[in-house]
Amino acid sequence: MRKYARSWFIAIAIGAIVVVFVFWGIGSFRSARFQTVATVNGDRISLPEYLRTYNNLLRTYQEKLGGEANEEVLKSLKLPETAVNQLIERTLLLQGARHLGLMVTDQELRSHIQKYPAFQDEAGFNEKRYFALLSRNRMTPADFEASERDQLLMQKAVQLISSFAKVSEAELQEIFQLEREAVEVDYLVVNPAKYLAAQTATEADLAAFYEAHQEQFREPEKARVRYVLVRDQDQAPQVKLSPDEIKDYYQEHRQEFSRPKTIRVRQIFLPESAKAAAADKKRVESQAREILQRVQQGENFLSLVNLYSQDRASRPRGGDLGDVVRGQRHPAWEEVAFGLKAYEVGLARTPQGLYIIKMEEIKEADIPPLEQVKDRLTAALKEQQARQSALRLAETLKKETAAASLAEVAARHHLKVQETPLLSASDPVPGLGVQPDFTRTALALKPQEVSQIVTLPMGVALLQGIIRQESRIPPLAEIGSQVKQAVLQGKAVQQASREAAAVLGRLKKGESLGKVAAQAGLPLRSSGWFTRSQGFPGHPQARELTAAAFRLSATQPYPAEPLKWQDSLYLLAYKGRRQPPEADFQQARDQLYKDTLEYKKQLVFTQWLAAERQRAKIKVYELPS
Repeated sequence: MRKYARSWFIAIAIGAIVVVFVFWGIGSFRSARFQTVATVNGDRISLPEYLRTYNNLLRTYQEKLGGEANEEVLKSLKLPETAVNQLIERTLLLQGARHLGLMVTDQELRSHIQKYPAFQDEAGFNEKRYFALLSRNRMTPADFEASERDQLLMQKAVQLISSFAKVSEAELQEIFQLEREAVEVDYLVVNPAKYLAAQTATEADLAAFYEAHQEQFREPEKARVRYVLVRDQDQAPQVKLSPDEIKDYYQEHRQEFSRPKTIRVRQIFLPESAKAAAADKKRVESQAREILQRVQQGENFLSLVNLYSQDRASRPRGGDLGDVVRGQRHPAWEEVAFGLKAYEVGLARTPQGLYIIKMEEIKEADIPPLEQVKDRLTAALKEQQARQSALRLAETLKKETAAASLAEVAARHHLKVQETPLLSASDPVPGLGVQPDFTRTALALKPQEVSQIVTLPMGVALLQGIIRQESRIPPLAEIGSQVKQAVLQGKAVQQASREAAAVLGRLKKGESLGKVAAQAGLPLRSSGWFTRSQGFPGHPQARELTAAAFRLSATQPYPAEPLKWQDSLYLLAYKGRRQPPEADFQQARDQLYKDTLEYKKQLVFTQWLAAERQRAKIKVYELPS
């Protein structure tokens, strides 16, 4: 699921739409005079399209790498191939939308963009702000409209294609079973440490092991640098914000402070099994309608909650669910609940059961006024401008290092030069902690070379190389003690494996687990109940142990062989299996349905896109280097 969630189309087509709009005619940036980078079923991908996409990717990775995107790093990222693949997939989706008969009307486009916060002020859509943003971004109305229309069309296509995803009740039951089923095992752990002291190693053993495992002892490349850090917090006192700056920032970021429509309701829940007979379903519905009528006639809702509601979570609170926003409940429930007016009562039915819903309070969607968010907004803007000030100072330092040493430049600006020890890529920077961008930049520098500006969480830095030590394999004479320890550990693991196999053999012959454990000097442990998602107790990341435990049964109480995890050997013995109660399924069903449906939508779309790509006639020409 995580794999599909990173899909470019899921991010582009389903995510936030690009800030664009136009009220006047459509222009075209596709022209035969532009060089063609690729064709997809005869549709051309032009060089300007490719360059825009490539440059966007480049800027993204430059930010991730702190601006230190050297030639070697760029080559490994394969940005040209990524850019053209994004454009191919975009073209396939637009072609698919046309084949499906989809279109975006002028009114749909206009309505969508008029609601976009960046173009609004307190009175709504602001034409002057719209033109100002277009001008600031150097884009024409025609280009905005064409781009936005394509984005909306892709969104429609993704929604339509994904709508073919369905989730059956049987699937939900199976998924729930896999998530909630629990097992319990007894187990023994054979730890090689128990046998380590008895091991010996000759010089010949060391030499042979070193010769066969030299890469195991390779030291990573390391570097030592000096650096100057410009902290954001040191620049903050110099930041002065005018009322106009605060107001403009608020107008451009109003959506970030918006509150969705929120309701507070009480409910009475009557469960109804999907497998219930028609007569039982009719009985539950009849009871629900009777309760609804009693509420409408003025009977106390809280009393009826105590008498009838089967929702264990909300019943102690008088059926109160607290604040609810769209997307948290089953669509059928939300359709009824969000359609109610204050103090109205409605009846909703979901696969889980029937709900008598009473509206307590409605908070309409709104954007709080500037005064309510001013402190939070001012702090964010000040932090942003402090970072910009730090960047400007770092750029000045970088320019001045062309004519003076880093130490001289730092002293001129009253900044301190610091020096690191030898650092590998995984080492923390003293005083700064683990900083991958810093160490990556340090390892790329030659002696005396000054880096580009490196962006860090607390500020920005300039680095200067001092020493760079290449990766190497030390000679045996230098690391003899490490090699010896590895040889002894290996022998201890081998002995532990033999002991574990012997113990398992005795268990399979029918000997008592307690007796065998006592004679072998191994503590007998119990896992307690655990599910697949919880994982093996004490080692939730050990999927092998978890999977093996769920394969065991009363007829097959032991695994075929000892299980290895982090050098130790585990011997499992089946103790019991517990199925989740039906009531738990009914309580979890709505959220499970929502999560499963979203996953299947992504899967359906990804499969559709793969099939379209396989059928398409695609030709990629030589990409600019």
